[in-house]
Amino acid sequence: MPVTIPPRRIGLVQSPHRPEAASLTSVAASAARAAGASVWEAPSWDDPSVGARLPETDIVLCFGGDGTLIRGARATAAFGVPIVGVNLGRVGFLAEFSPDEMPAGWDAVLRGEFWIEERVTLHVEHRRNGEHVGTHLAVNDAIIGRGRTNRIVRLHTWVDGQYLTSFAADGLLVATPTGSTGSNLAAGGPILPPDMPALVMVPILPFVSFRNPLIFGTTSQIDVQVVLGPPVSEQEAVLSIDGGYAEPVEDGDRVSFRGNDLPSRFARVRPRNYFHASLVPKLQRGTLLTPLSPDTPSPGGTR
Repeated sequence: MPVTIPPRRIGLVQSPHRPEAASLTSVAASAARAAGASVWEAPSWDDPSVGARLPETDIVLCFGGDGTLIRGARATAAFGVPIVGVNLGRVGFLAEFSPDEMPAGWDAVLRGEFWIEERVTLHVEHRRNGEHVGTHLAVNDAIIGRGRTNRIVRLHTWVDGQYLTSFAADGLLVATPTGSTGSNLAAGGPILPPDMPALVMVPILPFVSFRNPLIFGTTSQIDVQVVLGPPVSEQEAVLSIDGGYAEPVEDGDRVSFRGNDLPSRFARVRPRNYFHASLVPKLQRGTLLTPLSPDTPSPGGTR
C-alpha cells in the first residue's frame, strides 16, 4: 500500500439526511485526534464555514451517499483536497468504506496508507446573446433538457468547431467517467473507467435523430445551441448540473462542455484495480427500490 504523509488537518462532513452519520463522525473524530490531527466538523457541505476551512485542510472524510460525495468533490476540487467517503446510501459507487469497514480503513488513512485517485471533471459554460450566463464545474454530468412541458427541444451540436448534428430529443447529456454510472448508464451510455481522460455524450429519448452515445477526449469542446418552440412562449428548457443545481435555458442560448483543468480527488485504500471488481456486484445486487409484493392491489382498484 502506498504511504503518503499522514494527514494532520482533517475535515469531517456529514449528510444531514443520515441520522447514523453523527455517531460515525464522533468515532472518526476521536481516532483522528488520537493520531495527533486537528479536526473540524460540519453538518453538511452547505455549511458556510466549509469553504473557509478547505484551503487549510489535508483530507475530508465524508458520510453519506453518492450525492453527498459528489457535492463534496465539487466543493474540494478548486483546493486540490482529497475526500474519502463512508457509504450511508444505497449503491455507493464513490465511497471507500461501508460503516463496518470505516474504523480499520480510517486508521489506515490516518497512517498515510492511501493513494489519490484523480478523476476528470466537466467545465460547462452557458451564454445568451453573446453574454455570459453561468460557468459550472460538474463532477458527474450536465444535462440540457426540456422543462415541465412534454415537448422535445432541438439541439444543434458542434465538436471542436465542426458541425456534428442536430438532435430533436428530451435532452442531451454530457458525462464524465464518474457520471458514466449514473444518468448516462440509464440513458444507454457506456461505463467509462474512472481514470479515462474522456467525456461521453448521450441524447435523451431522441426522436428521428442520431441516437448513439459518442465518446470524446477531454480536450474536445462540445458546443450546443438550443432551439425552442414554436411557439417559444409555450416551451422551456433547463441546464442541470450534477442533478442538483439548475438554471433556465432560453431559445438561442449556447452551452459548451469540455474537460475541466481541476480534477476531483478521492483517497483510496483499496488496490488500484478495484473499479470493475466492485462495479459488477453493485449493478447485479438488485433494484434501488424494494419491489412491491406481487399481490399488491392497484391504487386504481379493479374493474
